[in-house]
Amino acid sequence: MDKPTHITLFGGTRTIGGTICRVQTASAALVFDMGHVVRPSSPMFSGALVPRSNADLRAIGFLPDIPELYTNEHHADFAICISHNHLDHTALLPYMANEISLFSTKDTCKILKLIADAHIEHQPSLELIGVEPHAWQQVGDLQFQFVPVDHDTPGAAAILISAPDLRIVYSGDLRFHGWRPEVSRAFVDQARAFQPDVLLIEGTRAADEARPQVSEQELVRLLAEAMQSEVRMVYFNAYPRHPERVLAFARVSREAHRVPVFDARTLYVAAHFAERLPEDVAVWAGEELPEAVDRWLATAGVRRIGPEDIREAPGAYAAELNYDRLWRLIDLGPQAGGLYIHSNGAPLGPFDPAWDNLQRWLAYFGVTFRSIGTSGHAALDEIVQAVQTIQPRVYLPIHSFYPERVIAPGVLRVLPEEGVAYTLSDLLAAGSLPEQS
Repeated sequence: MDKPTHITLFGGTRTIGGTICRVQTASAALVFDMGHVVRPSSPMFSGALVPRSNADLRAIGFLPDIPELYTNEHHADFAICISHNHLDHTALLPYMANEISLFSTKDTCKILKLIADAHIEHQPSLELIGVEPHAWQQVGDLQFQFVPVDHDTPGAAAILISAPDLRIVYSGDLRFHGWRPEVSRAFVDQARAFQPDVLLIEGTRAADEARPQVSEQELVRLLAEAMQSEVRMVYFNAYPRHPERVLAFARVSREAHRVPVFDARTLYVAAHFAERLPEDVAVWAGEELPEAVDRWLATAGVRRIGPEDIREAPGAYAAELNYDRLWRLIDLGPQAGGLYIHSNGAPLGPFDPAWDNLQRWLAYFGVTFRSIGTSGHAALDEIVQAVQTIQPRVYLPIHSFYPERVIAPGVLRVLPEEGVAYTLSDLLAAGSLPEQS
């Protein structure tokens, strides 16, 4: 009898992000994704305490114990798939061996390269293989394809995997209240037609089922109202990995009769996902920029705005103010006061140590804080409905602090444990039919 396929999760079973899953047959292996999350109870390297090698990082669980990820002795039967470009799905890529085959969608590959060129975050020198959606790829006896979903970043996709003895669907991250909900609905329909044995599905919002999320269209209206009702300076933060939101800030600023001013690196990334830039957009002056960004600015003819320009008429501007550039408030001086719109950029929330420090900076300079954002993740009832529509033989809720709250009546469920290699028989035997209380 042939050796059965094993599914092993190395992260993401009780965290939001950090999903790492290996699907392994007798002759091939596929790993998805490659993110990392901070675990307060785990030891960490930082500051003067630095790792001696990847072995140290593996020893404390920072890196998954998958030896094939770190050796240059690779063959055609091992690969990594990346569902989308967010750090909680890609942060460990810099530690991977260069020779690994790394697959993702073309838009994910595009934005990762732009972020690397702009020096926004450290990105690996790995060669990413950008593939067309729905096109089957093969690694040994494993076949897989990327199926687009709507998320708050370009190129996001679910992954369908066909092994010799089972079929797997991994949802990646998705939502139904973004600009293209029909894309996520089409994924659900395709996943159902695939007739999966196993569904790994995100449950990020399992704890906030009572909190509605505004659509991206409604969010734009709220941003416009906030800017139009403010007479002082307006600041905003934006996630560079979400070009649509960045460009929305540019449009809303113009509608509020304000000049939109961006960090040049953020605008560089966003511009490559737009047919043309909004009129009269500008960037902050006074910084040395990466060559690729500087060259693009010269070609695009984007003007640069310095603190002296804003001091003369603060009410005429809306400017991006990232956490690592809060010192711009010092440069603006007495005219720094205004409104700060936090829209899902960094720091990401109160769990981030930088969150309290952001509040201190804003309070010191008389800047009012306001959160106007929306999640990149589906609501709990939408996830449950997706499970029931797809109808896998067994589903595994992951990417969640509370996976036990993802209850799809009538469908077998397993709450997976990290490091356990499950066969389909194992999952079916361990599965239960949870009922809603």
